Amino acid sequence: MKLKSSIKKVIFTITLFICIVTLFLLSYHFLTNNLSHAETPIIDNKEDDDLPKTYKASLIATGDGLVHSNVYRAAYDSYTKTYDFSSMLTYTKEKIKDYDIKYYNQETVFDKDSEPSNYPRFNTPSSFGTNMLETGFNLISLATNHSMDKGRNGAYNSAKWWQEQKNVLATGMFTSEEEREKYPIMEVNGITYTMLSYTYGTNGIPIPKDAPYLVNLFDEEVVLKDIEAVRDKVDVLIVAMHWGTEYKLDATETQRKQAKFLADNGVDIVLGTHSHCIEPWEKINDTVVFYSFGNFISGQNHSENTEYVRKVSSIGMFATMDIIKTVDPKTNITTIKIENIGADLNYNYKFYNTEKKKNDYIVVPFSKMEPKYLDNYQDVYQEFSDVLKKYDDSIKIEPLPN
Repeated sequence: MKLKSSIKKVIFTITLFICIVTLFLLSYHFLTNNLSHAETPIIDNKEDDDLPKTYKASLIATGDGLVHSNVYRAAYDSYTKTYDFSSMLTYTKEKIKDYDIKYYNQETVFDKDSEPSNYPRFNTPSSFGTNMLETGFNLISLATNHSMDKGRNGAYNSAKWWQEQKNVLATGMFTSEEEREKYPIMEVNGITYTMLSYTYGTNGIPIPKDAPYLVNLFDEEVVLKDIEAVRDKVDVLIVAMHWGTEYKLDATETQRKQAKFLADNGVDIVLGTHSHCIEPWEKINDTVVFYSFGNFISGQNHSENTEYVRKVSSIGMFATMDIIKTVDPKTNITTIKIENIGADLNYNYKFYNTEKKKNDYIVVPFSKMEPKYLDNYQDVYQEFSDVLKKYDDSIKIEPLPN
């Protein structure tokens, strides 16, 4: 009897164990399946598949990286014999960090075979470019009126430096015709884009006839060819234009004519530079046009110029916008809209750095403005906001801090 009772107990224990294990496995399977579906939503519903798909990318753009001698001297460390511009970009790094596409205009060349130099023939330490990339910029226009300042060799060296950088689209100067015709395409958040870059001229310094690829000059026939080569390959086509009249707070007739030409031929966004001061923005049909962002950083506003030039060249801006891509799965038609157009003015602040014991610079967005940077900043804010809104007052300019 005792043996039979022991056998029954063993059988009961084994059966109970099997039931517990089975219950555990079933519970685990149920929980993991539900967790998996919660973390990775998959829409199998046919009606949902028929709904339009929407993608968004944000863009921020600013103006000229115009490195005068007083700027690169401020960045020079006599002990290490190197240039470091990063402290000048402290506010900028914070300003642009949350945007996907981050644009600026590189006004001056990086010629490794020449010493740094000032106006009228600039040469800039390449560490400025390094610091700008470290700050976050990833879309750079290179075609400017100063692209040939150091001749053929300088233009080639500068184009080559940018060509060797990673995770950046820098265009407008090239090392060969083959490089010029590559038209690099970038993608962010499911949106593809590229940029073309042109300048009105090179200050009378000729581009070698056997190397026209060194700098892109604006020519309608050339531009149409470039647009045709890339328009159907990207969702968004951006064109950077170096144009207009220096220190003029308005677009010229030629600028507005060229902007319409670009809009009529499928360009989505036009980013303008050269005037060293803010000019208005507008929409031409669906094309967003900023005629000039003014200077991003320069020593120009503290040179021996008129009071007017010092004033207008010290104020620049950041423009912001959202790129909205919608794909209709029924028709496979893609539409692009540029929305939420905004801006923040910026000030190129010169000060005496007690630690370095020399003059220094920092770019200050007006959203961070204080009287210690610019005592009449409220009046300046209103004046240049009015300039920007001259053609279209729908832009949202960031307010001054309380």
